[in-house]
Amino acid sequence: TCSEITLRQEVLKDGFHRDLLIKVKFGEGIEDLQRCRLLIKQYIPTGLFVDPYELASLRERNITEAMMISENFDIEAPNYLSKESEVLIYARQDSQCTDCFQAFLPVHYRYHRPHSKDGETFTVVSNPDLLMYCEQGKGCKCFLRVEKE
Repeated sequence: TCSEITLRQEVLKDGFHRDLLIKVKFGEGIEDLQRCRLLIKQYIPTGLFVDPYELASLRERNITEAMMISENFDIEAPNYLSKESEVLIYARQDSQCTDCFQAFLPVHYRYHRPHSKDGETFTVVSNPDLLMYCEQGKGCKCFLRVEKE
């Protein structure tokens, strides 16, 4: 069985070009996280997009190991003409925390419909699915899913 898991998502930077930082901390009970891989399936709402070309560049520079899994994805479409998309990200172990993983994902705001008033638009980023695999005999072999609150 797996222990308690803490998931924290932070949006870094201001403006249309931001970074989503995902941190996952495992509680006690997992013996050797060094032998484990954590895959994050992040759902991107219609108000945001992830640039697949930017992801390819980040992979080449060994910054983020992520890829789009959505098909027919249009980065030019405004939010009211776009669909939710999905990204798979391999999280890396945090060098400052032995029970922690983290992942970095650049996200960009889409254009929204004009407002007649000085209104604000909110975009909600839902919790991702977490999938973990640990090599034989160590840690936990389990599928982890963090439910929305």
